[in-house]
Amino acid sequence: MSMGKIESKLMPYEYGAMSSKFRLHAENKLTAYATMVLHYQNSPHLVAIYSPQESKEDSWMSFDGKCADRLDEIFGGKDSFDNYLKNNVKEIRECYKGIKRLV
Repeated sequence: MSMGKIESKLMPYEYGAMSSKFRLHAENKLTAYATMVLHYQNSPHLVAIYSPQESKEDSWMSFDGKCADRLDEIFGGKDSFDNYLKNNVKEIRECYKGIKRLV
């Protein structure tokens, strides 16, 4: 029995901080964003999203180091970022495993 090619619904996201640039693939932007934040766990406020274009509007970059309120806003309200992390561990872990360094 031959298995057909499984279509992936994963969307590429490119992001980075300072002179680094990475790519990950995620089924949705919230999983992508959560993975980006965890990847830069000590400096998530420095993350810039390069693509897709529509994600640039969701930027949480902050030069004062404060981004928790903006992340909650993006994720749906008070404590929503932390709740998303707790409820989507498997998806975020898989996304994290696929991070590729571009620069």
